[in-house]
Amino acid sequence: MPRIDKSDSWKNLERLGQDKNLNTIEKLFSEDPTRAKRQALELNGLYLDCSRNQIDQETQALLLNICEQAHVSDQINAMFTGKKINISEQRAVLHTALRSSEKNDPNGPLDEIRKSIHANLDQMQQLTNMFRSGQLFGATGEQIDTVINIGIGGSDLGPKLVYGALKKPEDPHILFVSNIDDADLASKLQITDAARTLFIVASKTFTTAETLTNAKAALSWLCEKLKVDDQHAIKHHFVATTANPSAAKAFGIESKKIFSFWDWVGGRYSLWSAVGLPISLGLGFEEFKALLKGAEEMDLHFKSAPHDKNLPIMLALTGLWHINFRKYPTQAILPYTEKLALFPEYLQQLEMESNGKMIDRSETKIEYHTAPIIWGSRGTNFQHSFAQHLLQSPTITPCDFIAITEDAKKDTTGKALLANCLAQIEALAFGNQKQKALEEDAKPSRMIEGNRPSNIILMDELNAPSIGRLLALYEHKVFVQGLIWNINSFDQWGVELGKSLATVIGKRLGNEDAKSDRMTSNSNLIERIKMTNQRTIS
Repeated sequence: MPRIDKSDSWKNLERLGQDKNLNTIEKLFSEDPTRAKRQALELNGLYLDCSRNQIDQETQALLLNICEQAHVSDQINAMFTGKKINISEQRAVLHTALRSSEKNDPNGPLDEIRKSIHANLDQMQQLTNMFRSGQLFGATGEQIDTVINIGIGGSDLGPKLVYGALKKPEDPHILFVSNIDDADLASKLQITDAARTLFIVASKTFTTAETLTNAKAALSWLCEKLKVDDQHAIKHHFVATTANPSAAKAFGIESKKIFSFWDWVGGRYSLWSAVGLPISLGLGFEEFKALLKGAEEMDLHFKSAPHDKNLPIMLALTGLWHINFRKYPTQAILPYTEKLALFPEYLQQLEMESNGKMIDRSETKIEYHTAPIIWGSRGTNFQHSFAQHLLQSPTITPCDFIAITEDAKKDTTGKALLANCLAQIEALAFGNQKQKALEEDAKPSRMIEGNRPSNIILMDELNAPSIGRLLALYEHKVFVQGLIWNINSFDQWGVELGKSLATVIGKRLGNEDAKSDRMTSNSNLIERIKMTNQRTIS
């Protein structure tokens, strides 16, 4: 495929993006008072408004041309039909199949995959029903009522986000451990009864150092507390979610307690698979199915809607405009609900691990920016920390706001939450320059210039289907941007380098012979650590 950045559309967008006379957001609204309503897109209660960006009709047309030139529709079809679009690892990318409601498609290429997916769901439902009905017992015969999920990255963030967003006071206690720092696990074990606890070891490869370290520590704790051997502790208190069942068996977990998934499930897309077991156990299997259903609704929309009416595509193109043509290097994610406090962190992995790359699919270095730096926090907390930066810093940061419309039905607190959200959007877009200019003692330091870009996503209510739609929206947005940048969004070789280096350095810290052909600047640090430890011991 010809390089997209050499196309006429790309060149014209570069010219427009750096035009000092580019229409301001205020001017775009004054010329078209219906702009917000006209540009809004909606799917089953998820409402996306991208009108507060410096994108006019010419710019939008050029962005859509870029989308056509990148053959986005063909690539969407390739993903959904199971072609090996993860070219570096020769794998299909089929997280969308995990939420497909079709059990059988005799004439389709995914028939066997769908059968195995639904068999997996049946296994998850069986354990969920046993746990939630009080029929799951530990090694001492006591009822299991607490679950600790041990994972990291995609095996932690997705399930933790969804469970945290939807849990009710009456729901079972689900805890999450990810950090290799033993303080993370210890803080959970301190509030847990060993006899009544189930551990889920969640790892795609079942070789992840952080996860196995924590799993072994949890096993030692169980054996000590319950006065049982490893075999009995694992038999009654451990299950696994993995794409490497043989490694889970080697750990000692019985085959019937291994919940398998497949190599075509990327870690950051794995909450839809057996990795979502904590969601099912914590919220109930029907809630997990509702989550899948909401995501499937977005999948079907993504596959079929025209580009200019397609929520993930339009969100992706807006981001492309900011990153590549307006040269904004970061993006803030600002959910106005405490229940989505983890959403910025979740999107950091989804976006930056997927698209934080500088080599294209033909192994050629690219000359344009890809994934923005994702950061953020929840409202209204961020208004008392970094909102000042968003409104007046010379560094412009596009923002995505997420708000729940049903909050307006609540007491004054709920209304205040939404009022603050809408106020921030208004302040970013339009500022206060006109108002201040009328004041006799107006000072430049008190001027808010406005013209700061933002999107807002309104969800009618926060429930399992709506979260499914939201997460799938951003998944597909990231995919579209990766297609246009011509990068593989589904590998993460940078992550692998850090893991391999940590193994070598860990051996050196432990005085093992770990020779490396790499010169390292860490030698002095390693010696300092060893020297300090020796002083402490002596």
